[in-house]
Amino acid sequence: MASVMSDTDDNVDAIFNALWARVLEAWDDERPHQAILEHAIRNEMLAELAGRYRALKDDADKGARAQKKIDGIVAAATQMMLATKTPPRTKIPWQWTASLAAVCVIVLLWLAYQVMLRR
Repeated sequence: MASVMSDTDDNVDAIFNALWARVLEAWDDERPHQAILEHAIRNEMLAELAGRYRALKDDADKGARAQKKIDGIVAAATQMMLATKTPPRTKIPWQWTASLAAVCVIVLLWLAYQVMLRR
């Protein structure tokens, strides 16, 4: 089973590398950039993609677009994080609070009765 997992991982890396090669070949075409971004999102490889764009950030010809793509990756990662955040906590029904308060009052009255009875 481990060999199946490594074969799958190798295929994902091969696909990613092929997409990246296409991005470099057609740098001015938006479609390869979009395709690799979608692939990176599906396979949780945004960090790898950001690293590859970051390596090109100082390039005179590719730097501006690389920075723009890094900003897009940050936005995509933020959206993914917000989409998976924990839903807000729901309010406890007032009946539960009232029941707990009633139990506490009963216990306190019983304790007060026991303390007064022993005197």
